[in-house]
Amino acid sequence: METHAMPCTHLRHKGMYVLSTPEEDGAASYDAYDATVFWCSRTQKTLGPDGRPAHASTCRHGRDCCPVSE
Repeated sequence: METHAMPCTHLRHKGMYVLSTPEEDGAASYDAYDATVFWCSRTQKTLGPDGRPAHASTCRHGRDCCPVSE
């Protein structure tokens, strides 16, 4: 599992909406053993537009629903 690549810009989790000091490396907030519930901002569900689960380990550029540039 590659954890240092930045996830899709549509990936969301509750921790993103908590006021805290931002980390310089946004990827550092994703833990390989994380139990966080993720969702896709495009579908507003735990599944992406392609029907696959939204998660930091799978929502990456290269996935059909995660455009390379926006």
